[in-house]
Amino acid sequence: MPGIVSLLLVYEPSGGRPLTVARVEDSRMLVDAALVAILAAEQRAAELATADSLLGELERAEAGRLRTVLGLLIPGLKARAVAPGVQ
Repeated sequence: MPGIVSLLLVYEPSGGRPLTVARVEDSRMLVDAALVAILAAEQRAAELATADSLLGELERAEAGRLRTVLGLLIPGLKARAVAPGVQ
């Protein structure tokens, strides 16, 4: 039986324990959140590459791994996904 992929909305008070406020399983929201996470990882890699090409390349590989893993976990992501580095 496959697991469930969900998006958690968490409140993190300063100095306190995180509190899960809501759990979302809407497939459109999951795809949107995954695309935002992938884009953020790719942007982080590009920023690192300007300072250190090796670190940038390592981060680019991690962004690719994130894209692959999320593509396996979230139905519909591959249909909406853009090519790496394209917004």
